[in-house]
Amino acid sequence: MVFFVSSWILPLLIWALVLPVVVATEQIQGRPQPENSGSSEPIRAPLGGDVILPCVVQPQINMEDLTVMWWRPEILVDPNWYVHLYPEKQHQEAQTMPSYAGRTEMFADGLKLGNVSLQIRNLKLSDDGRYRCIIPQLAFDTTIKLEVFEPISDDTLTKKQFPNLTTSDLEKGSHFHGLWIWFLVACISLILVAVGVAACYLKNRGQNPIKYSVAQSSPAPGCPA
Repeated sequence: MVFFVSSWILPLLIWALVLPVVVATEQIQGRPQPENSGSSEPIRAPLGGDVILPCVVQPQINMEDLTVMWWRPEILVDPNWYVHLYPEKQHQEAQTMPSYAGRTEMFADGLKLGNVSLQIRNLKLSDDGRYRCIIPQLAFDTTIKLEVFEPISDDTLTKKQFPNLTTSDLEKGSHFHGLWIWFLVACISLILVAVGVAACYLKNRGQNPIKYSVAQSSPAPGCPA
């Protein structure tokens, strides 16, 4: 009797364990492979600014109950630390890499639409590099390249064009530039004054024309009229 019971209970237990795995596998195989609809081109952003690493899963899937992991494949750190970790409706700040603490954020309103894009604030030069976004439940894995550049000011551009110039040379150049501006302003002012004087002279001359009087000739004494 015991042998008979165990002979049908054991297969039943095996099927109870295997069946969910088979069903889940068929569901995954029947579902279209999720892809990132974001740009494949490198994302460029200025030093000290903010950037969004675009990652939108297509076809559209609600991500609120899934795990989203952002990490740096180029940096060898504790595998339990991430750039940003979102496991099931919460952000695990305790597992964020110290260099990214308080600087990363995902968009809660976009998770329902499959938007798992990551925002990084106050960019550093060390943020330059590759970022991977992984969603284990979907076997989703994509890589995005971030390029952080230093904004070029006028002084920096001048120094790159003329590397031999010193600071004193730049100051002298700006001084002469200011003198030229004042010289041009003075010349233009003199021209305007001269034009104004000439215009006033011509106007007054037109209002007061020179009157020429013609003397009437009278007969000389002793001459017949």
